[in-house]
Amino acid sequence: MALHPDTIPRTRTVAYAKNRCPQCNDWLLAPDWSEYLNERCVRHTWSCEACGYEFETSVYFAEVARRPSLSGFTAAAGSGACGP
Repeated sequence: MALHPDTIPRTRTVAYAKNRCPQCNDWLLAPDWSEYLNERCVRHTWSCEACGYEFETSVYFAEVARRPSLSGFTAAAGSGACGP
């Protein structure tokens, strides 16, 4: 069986096209640091290994629609999957 690496769909790499240095346009893999500011905002700090440029970006998420409350529902202590 032969591998054909040039037949991989290019749609997988579309998200990575946005990770470019604004100074030299070199590709950046991931931010150096990400900071959760609140439920709708995350700040990223980037540095380019090619030219040394450092910058920050912020991502703002849309507000999540609230689910209706479950009135009268009481969970037993320790019954949750994440609880003790």
